[in-house]
Amino acid sequence: MRQLHKALRENHHLRHGGRMQYGLFLKGIGLTLEQALQFWKQEFIKGKMDPDKFDKGYSYNIRHSFGKEGKRTDYTPFSCMKIILTNPPSQGDYHGCPFRHSDPELLKQKLQSYKISPGGINQILELVKGSHYQVACQKYFEMTHNVDDCGFSLSHPNQFFIESQRILNGGKDIKKESILPETPQLKSSVQKTKGASSALASQNSSLEMDIEGLENYFSE
Repeated sequence: MRQLHKALRENHHLRHGGRMQYGLFLKGIGLTLEQALQFWKQEFIKGKMDPDKFDKGYSYNIRHSFGKEGKRTDYTPFSCMKIILTNPPSQGDYHGCPFRHSDPELLKQKLQSYKISPGGINQILELVKGSHYQVACQKYFEMTHNVDDCGFSLSHPNQFFIESQRILNGGKDIKKESILPETPQLKSSVQKTKGASSALASQNSSLEMDIEGLENYFSE
């Protein structure tokens, strides 16, 4: 998800596989349909996409992933096994599992940029070599959160995020509605207002603060 977030911020675009994987992850940590439409539109417009083109070409797929179009299937975020075993990324894609789909040398460089120790990188690469991708990710979790044993079996990116937030938040559980702790929430910040314009301004501000929190999280 960190890789997808970085690619989206740099390129202001993700191909379908990336939009599905990252979009459902964001949905799983509390992004509402309205926030999702706003978030993706704002980012794609930064890439010089015409707003009308986004509305016509991309809004449907976002609404579809929330169960508001087509067969009304309410899609859930992808598990580790689904990401590892299906729809491998091709050139120009950023989705997938970095432990399963990255070239070992590129993975090593990425881990170095994330300040993982040389010994830690070797442990992770050995696990990857043995096709123990989820265990490698769990080892990465322990190293980046400075814990000897995380105490759970990692099987889902959203689980990674929730457990990460629990540690960073001093061991307290976080609500699903919260994208990040200590960031204003759309539901609480957008109350009944005197006019639609002020409500929209509050919504924009709340989303920006939520996403800024996510930006900080992925930058650490």
